[in-house]
Amino acid sequence: MRSPFTQHELRPLEGNPTVIWDDGDGFVKLAATMSETAVLLTEIGDSSVHKSKGTDKLGDMARESSSDLSDAAVRYEGTGTALRTYADALRTAQNWLDLHLDEVERAERDYQSALDEKEAADRNQASIDHQWPWEDEPTQADKEAASGAVDAANTSLTGAKADRDAQWRSFDHVFGAWSDAYDDAVEGVQKAMDTADNGDGFWGFVDDLLTVISVVLIVLTIVALIIGAPFTGLLAGVLLGLTLLSLGLTALKYLDGRATLGDVGLAALGLLPFGIGRVLSKGVPALGAVLSGGRGVVTSVIRAGLPRVRLFHPSTWATPFQWLAAPIRSMSNLPRPGLFVNPLRTIVNGGPEVQQMQRFLTTMHNSQWGTNPAVQQFIAQTASHFPSSLVSRLNAVNWLGSTSLNVYGSITAPW
Repeated sequence: MRSPFTQHELRPLEGNPTVIWDDGDGFVKLAATMSETAVLLTEIGDSSVHKSKGTDKLGDMARESSSDLSDAAVRYEGTGTALRTYADALRTAQNWLDLHLDEVERAERDYQSALDEKEAADRNQASIDHQWPWEDEPTQADKEAASGAVDAANTSLTGAKADRDAQWRSFDHVFGAWSDAYDDAVEGVQKAMDTADNGDGFWGFVDDLLTVISVVLIVLTIVALIIGAPFTGLLAGVLLGLTLLSLGLTALKYLDGRATLGDVGLAALGLLPFGIGRVLSKGVPALGAVLSGGRGVVTSVIRAGLPRVRLFHPSTWATPFQWLAAPIRSMSNLPRPGLFVNPLRTIVNGGPEVQQMQRFLTTMHNSQWGTNPAVQQFIAQTASHFPSSLVSRLNAVNWLGSTSLNVYGSITAPW
């Protein structure tokens, strides 16, 4: 069944808008991560702090990788935006068809039935108006009935045609909007490729992106060893996202016969640190929880040591203000630990935050409240969650193995 105006076929539209939108949104978010990573790499390359750490080579690699990653971000952001826009248009069209497709079919069938009735009424009237010599002369009632049937058929046809035309024009509008959105999506993806200017063929782009990812993973692994919270979560997210992207692209190459199963296995092994890291760090509190908990304990100790307010003892009148100022006093005496950490300690601890927690606990122990039983209990309970010697060894194997895989992937990647 086709539109009488545009010849568009009346049919359900293929595609899952939710899946398309999620894919597009994933591309946009990945592009944002790539852009943020590119900025971070640029900062690493330009930072005098990192150079003072003896990482000149790291800075050079970061600057060289930043541009390629920015181009990839442009391509993914443009592609993702185009897919999300198309998904919305597809969902709108499908929702309309779900509600009105049967109505359009009914209107077309009613119109065709009205046409048949009109033709039958016209034939009947013609047979009455033109008699054969051997036929009986029709009565006046027969003539009036035939004329009435024609009038009724004309009225029914007019109404059916108006309903049918309105339904088809609504369909054509929805179908046209979807068709335009599809064309815009194709154009948007092509524009993203042209703007990024990294489209030397799809598989060439994939190879280049895998090379960039492998280098970036090495760089960020080094950065993750020397930078603690609050950047730990961001770096972990970037590392996981890029590792998943590397695995996905390698699997795509394998399905097309451009990579071996061993390549896919190596890419999958890159995810191993994230799974092992969760197991090995089970029970270790977050740095923020330790900071707030430690300061809360000290605040309670400070308040517990304040004298009771007594009306006739002026020296106690300041107690309410000291009670209110206790959190500020606790925070000033227990500052947040430094940003940079010892990379060797990071490896055995499984992450930089543990080292920052250890620093904070040392500050608590050396403070004027360090001998208080509540403070000592908090320090002991928190320290009990830190990695044991066995877990420390596993962490070292975990980190070094992951880094070796990334280095191997960078060496063997196509240049």
